[in-house]
Amino acid sequence: MIEPLNFYSPSGSAEARKVELKRACEQFEAIFLKYLLKEMRKTVPNGGLFGNSLSYDIFQSLYDDALSEEISKNNGMGIAEELYKQLSKYA
Repeated sequence: MIEPLNFYSPSGSAEARKVELKRACEQFEAIFLKYLLKEMRKTVPNGGLFGNSLSYDIFQSLYDDALSEEISKNNGMGIAEELYKQLSKYA
């Protein structure tokens, strides 16, 4: 689940800001991966074992959310890491 960030807290230490930045980068990667999975699924023909129903669409969406977050937490595609490297210079 995407959590609100408090990145510009004036009372936060530099280390706390970097931790928040790391979380923000991982969340960005998770959102990117979710959209990537959603677009990839559009290329797969409908039907199959479960058919095409509202409940299946909801399940698929929730599964994509969970999968994208797990991939991002485990160094997924490296987007979060590269973003962090670039942005941590300013945090």
